[in-house]
This record gives sequence, structure tokens and C-alpha cells, in this order.
Amino acid sequence: MVKGVRLTSVYKLFKEKVKEFQLISVESDDQSKVKVKPYQLRMLSCNMPDYWLITMEAESGASGLGLYKVLVLTEDICLADFQKGGVPLLRIGGAHVVACLPFWIYLTEGFLEKYSVYVTDIDRGLAECLLRWAMWVKLPSERSVRGKYLRDVMELTSSWNFTSILEAVDRVECSNEVIVQ
Repeated sequence: MVKGVRLTSVYKLFKEKVKEFQLISVESDDQSKVKVKPYQLRMLSCNMPDYWLITMEAESGASGLGLYKVLVLTEDICLADFQKGGVPLLRIGGAHVVACLPFWIYLTEGFLEKYSVYVTDIDRGLAECLLRWAMWVKLPSERSVRGKYLRDVMELTSSWNFTSILEAVDRVECSNEVIVQ
């Protein structure tokens, strides 16, 4: 674990990046797009790339909502490493490593298609294990640097989460279906 002054410096750099945060719409032809589905790792298209692991699609009656439960992963490993035994890390490709954060959000298929790019498929068992970890792990104190970091990332993603859920509810109301899961 990184301690003290260095950790505070990394957090300050993160805060500066957040001030300039900007989502970037993915520009690609239909041939290069990979359809959104569970157990995909996707990279957020923005000026400070993070990753999303799609764990499952929410269901509604006979048809899907196009709403996905998504774990947030980050390259800011020293800020994410709040647990004594460490946090789950994923190696992408050769040497690239990201850390799993202890929360999830809901995003619509349209949002995922517009603001993320496919990276790779993830084993279903691994995705479910990471989701269980996120459900049961205790968050660090809000007074700690790592606790502040997690709250900042949650705040950054909260509007996307809220908008996606509202869009899905609106779709259900328009179709007169009942949400099952």
C-alpha cells in the first residue's frame, strides 16, 4: 500500500483530472462495434480512462430492459487499494492492471455503446466473484484519502446511473411490463 504524502499527492492529481473530466462519444463504424453483453470489459471513452465490467442485464418480463449492472474498475490502483489484504486486480493484455472498486452502477445499452469501447470478454465466474466482493466489502472511512477517492468516483458516476435507471423505468412504464429483477 502507498502511504502518506505520496498517496495524498496522487489523490490531488486525481482531483485535478476530475475537474477537466469529459466524456467522449465513441466514433466508429458499425463493423467495428461489439454488441454490449454481460461479462465484457469495456473502457470508458474520456480524458481519464476507467473501465467497466458488465456483470448482468436487468430483466423485465419477457424482454430485456437494455439496463446493465456494471462494476467500476480503475487504473488508480494506489487509491483503490483500501483493504488490508488488497483489492481484486485484473491484468488486461500484457502488463496493464486495473483495480476493482467496491460498488456498481446501472447503465443503459445506449450509454455503453455511445461512451465505451469493447476491450475483452471476462470469465463469468470471475465477474460473479468480483460482484460478490463488491457487495460484501466494507468501504473505508470517508475521512481517509482512499474513502474520499471512492466517494468522488461514486459521485462522478451517479448521474449516469440515475439517468440510466430512469430511462429503463420509463421504457417499462411505456410497455406496461412489471420489473422482475
